[in-house]
Amino acid sequence: MKNKKVVMTAAVAGAMTAVLLGSTAVYAEGDTITIAAGAGWVKDIDKELAAKYEEESGNKIEWQVSPDDQYENVLGSKLAVGEGADIFYTRSGVTMQKYQPDKYMMDLSDQEWVIHYVDWAKEGVTYNDKILQFQTWSVDGWGILYNKDIFEEAGITEVPTDFASFKDACDKVLAIGKTPIYEAGAAQWHLGVWLSGLTTQTEADNPGFYDGLNDNTQTLAGQEGLATALDQMVELNDAGYFGDDFMANTWEDAPSKMASGDYAMCVTYTTFPAEVEAINPDMPADTFGMFPIPLNDNTTFGVSAGGIGRCVNKDTKVADAVYDYLNFLARPENLTAYYEARLDLGPCSLNDIPGNVPAAYEDVMARASSSGLTAEDGILYWDNTQVGNLMQGMFVSGTSGADVLQGIDDLRQPSFAE
Repeated sequence: MKNKKVVMTAAVAGAMTAVLLGSTAVYAEGDTITIAAGAGWVKDIDKELAAKYEEESGNKIEWQVSPDDQYENVLGSKLAVGEGADIFYTRSGVTMQKYQPDKYMMDLSDQEWVIHYVDWAKEGVTYNDKILQFQTWSVDGWGILYNKDIFEEAGITEVPTDFASFKDACDKVLAIGKTPIYEAGAAQWHLGVWLSGLTTQTEADNPGFYDGLNDNTQTLAGQEGLATALDQMVELNDAGYFGDDFMANTWEDAPSKMASGDYAMCVTYTTFPAEVEAINPDMPADTFGMFPIPLNDNTTFGVSAGGIGRCVNKDTKVADAVYDYLNFLARPENLTAYYEARLDLGPCSLNDIPGNVPAAYEDVMARASSSGLTAEDGILYWDNTQVGNLMQGMFVSGTSGADVLQGIDDLRQPSFAE
């Protein structure tokens, strides 16, 4: 289906503002656009821009929001029975393949804003040479965020570069009466983030490892380095580095816990310090640095394929309205407002729009030996929540890292058979 025509002034012709629809659009009023997403993916700015669009266009936006740990199952079920939303959110990168893109996702390659994708964003939203997402998140990664002031107070003079120096730093933090690591153990997906960020080392040491996993000729079982890293997580907990009853800790509390000054470190993304500063202005973003997760002496930094993107349902009955809405979001003033509100995001996915390049990102990239896609973004049928569920077993029932890896293999196999 063709995109609706957009009227633009000559002054913006050829510039990004023209391509990103900075002028008056012609709307077909009265359509309802349904949007499906996980609860954590829909921010206040998304709803504010949707309300602005409704007022301007006469169309309506209907949000279909599911709990984060249920969203992927809900989405898959609704698509399968022909009840998918007009727009549905998925992760960028290899995860898109979980939802049969040829069957359910509209090819957006002819949309005007596509030519302004930066390279990493375009790569993350492309499948079989087709652009399948409108992407306004950002490339980022997960590392060990540390409070420089607490490190100084504890007498830690060198940032950890391996597991031994990491444990030494944790012991020094304990010695001054603070908790070394805030771990959101109640959030299964967050436990999964640890392992997802470590597979980059395996890929770096064994190029083609991801390809083998994705064509089902390779297994995670037998990867001794990953098994060792998982067992070391249990060692961290046994030493008291996660504090008391870390399995009750929620991710939602992470910013305030780090802002309290009671915790030295947290596995998080590079824009996280801005969220802490918003809670505690006396703890500015430059209070924090970041280094790669050093389990099994890892030195690589796992990055995303761009985060979360919006796919258009091939079966939508309101394609013109959907295109109008995406064009509206792509306007420079709306993108600027979006990134200004999203302090948790880094560089903008589209050229010439200011984003956020956090100091923590520059810090961890300078320390890392290399970077590569996390398991979540590079390995087909990887689910951090399912992985985290298996990892919880290490702390609750004493399963081993090797057991977790075998469990992940077992979880992935049915998807290859479909």
